[in-house]
Amino acid sequence: MERRVEGWALGRFEDEMGQFTGVAVGARVIRLRPDGPVKGEPTIRALFDDWAGAHPWLAELARRTAPPDGVPVADLRVLPPVDPRQILQAGANYRSHVAEIIISGRAVDDHRTDEELRRAAEELMDERARRGSPFLFSGLPAAICGPDDDVLLPPEAAQVDWEAELAVVIGRTARRVPRERAMEHAAGYTVCNDISARDLQFPAEHRPLGGDWTRAKNRPTFLPTGPFVVPADQIPDHRDLEITFELNDRCLQRDAPRNMLFDLPTLIAEASAATTLFPGDLILTGSPAGNGGTGSDGCGPGTSCERPSPASAPSATSACGRRCERHPPPGAGRWGAARRRVGEHPPSACRRVAAACPATAAGAASGHSRCGSPVFKTGISGSCRR
Repeated sequence: MERRVEGWALGRFEDEMGQFTGVAVGARVIRLRPDGPVKGEPTIRALFDDWAGAHPWLAELARRTAPPDGVPVADLRVLPPVDPRQILQAGANYRSHVAEIIISGRAVDDHRTDEELRRAAEELMDERARRGSPFLFSGLPAAICGPDDDVLLPPEAAQVDWEAELAVVIGRTARRVPRERAMEHAAGYTVCNDISARDLQFPAEHRPLGGDWTRAKNRPTFLPTGPFVVPADQIPDHRDLEITFELNDRCLQRDAPRNMLFDLPTLIAEASAATTLFPGDLILTGSPAGNGGTGSDGCGPGTSCERPSPASAPSATSACGRRCERHPPPGAGRWGAARRRVGEHPPSACRRVAAACPATAAGAASGHSRCGSPVFKTGISGSCRR
């Protein structure tokens, strides 16, 4: 899959010489040098720590970049574009997802029709949006992997599936930020796949305690992220981004952030009321209906996943990881290893897209979306490995 950015985006990459931070412009990447946008080494964390100063410098670099500059992104391994101190995640935050949970979890003696349950869910969600608060839980940065990396399935899990999510990257320290000023703290957007071992999440012994979120969601490689961070000022309205997930050419998730129960300013405000948010921290905004926990096939060994990244914002391709296997093969994790493994099994594609604006029919088919500002046609592919 070709990765191409119209406008610019920020990411982390690796070549034969090692890892580096770069600016993606078109289909090429400009390597950042020390003492450029920030003093010293331009790590992704250093850039977000001084986002107010680094952002104009990076934008000017992108403006001055000509097509021959940089190296082709296709020649690089794409690493996760973030290095957060903290990860906060919103659960059951899309109306479609909450309705799906209620319908699929009906009691045996509940004889209401799906439509009656849906109406009841709508009433419950309206009340929750008026009087309630978002459900937030913590993620572990150790779960993050790159958009093309393998997801390693734990041997004790039999039901592992996906959740395509838009994520916001914090650009300045936030503590008890009012909702009206919350978006001032957003540096940019990326896409994540919140991999979950459902059969480990609510075991009978832990159900009275609310579930085991660490074992179910925070395994190494359970958070494929990227490929890029799209600066917030390039997204006219994040509510118009389209989040989709495809499995074997079937679209299983499709929704837009404007259908969240608690919008992004509310999530940032509520998160900052609970804890101090630091530059580079990640807030996942929740998943639409259609994850593997509600009747779809989950990620099994050999499953190959793709997820498109931000279009005018996150339209990337990534999902499960290259392939799912129980144990990593010799050489796994080295640069180029994932690329060599891609063709070993026929693709059974998991594809997830977070586009930045409403896509045209042709654009939706290609993972390419336009809305006047930057367009990303980028792919994140991965699979699940036992």
